[in-house]
Amino acid sequence: MTGGKEIISLKDVRVVYDGRTVLEEVTLSIKEYDFLGLIGPNGGGKTTLLKVILGLITPIKGEVKIFGNTPVKTRKFIGYVPQAAQFDRKFPISVWEVVLMGRLAHRGILKKYTNEDKRIAEKALDVVEMPGFKNRQISQLSGGQQQRIFIARALATKSRLLLLDEPAAGVDTRMQDGLYRLLNKLRREVAIVLVSHDIGVISSYVDKIACLNRQLFYHDSKQEVIKNLEQIYDQCPIEMLAHRIPHRVMKEH
Repeated sequence: MTGGKEIISLKDVRVVYDGRTVLEEVTLSIKEYDFLGLIGPNGGGKTTLLKVILGLITPIKGEVKIFGNTPVKTRKFIGYVPQAAQFDRKFPISVWEVVLMGRLAHRGILKKYTNEDKRIAEKALDVVEMPGFKNRQISQLSGGQQQRIFIARALATKSRLLLLDEPAAGVDTRMQDGLYRLLNKLRREVAIVLVSHDIGVISSYVDKIACLNRQLFYHDSKQEVIKNLEQIYDQCPIEMLAHRIPHRVMKEH
């Protein structure tokens, strides 16, 4: 399901770090139920773009509207799964506690979780097909299982938008396939922005593609991108994976 109301609007966004331009004149529109694949070289600004949407980075130029408001005011409606969730493996925290953290933006740190919070967390675990792991320690799970739990935490925010920064990095192939099938199911309920280097994933699941290498090149049809990889390489050089095998798209191919 694609189309619907615009939920993300970036216009002429520019971000500078230490005198170096990271994002330049970036314009992007994302609608309800869109599934956008974001590709580009390392250091091209992909994670920075996600943080702009979250309101964690403020551009020096341009306009950012999320659900028609500022990113800071709408952050609690966005589920974010960072590139690699960092946690102390010796810290005794359960799957249940991790998922409930998704309710903190709505509840506040010092307030007790309500029955409604717990109901939402239970549903999030059901959606990612991990209800039986509720009382397990997060450190005991495999990489793919952990990613499902972090997605459940994101869903517990009651998000209308999921931002995922290379969620399959470090996850074995079998668990990757299950993870992407899960995202394919979730797209019926939320808009998804997926950062990935895997062209197989991009071609199989997403609806639209944006190539980011400081500047953003947006493609409304993924078929055009797959057919014209050489042209895309000219716009946005990327190290991609085809069936999990790294390769670089070269002009002579």
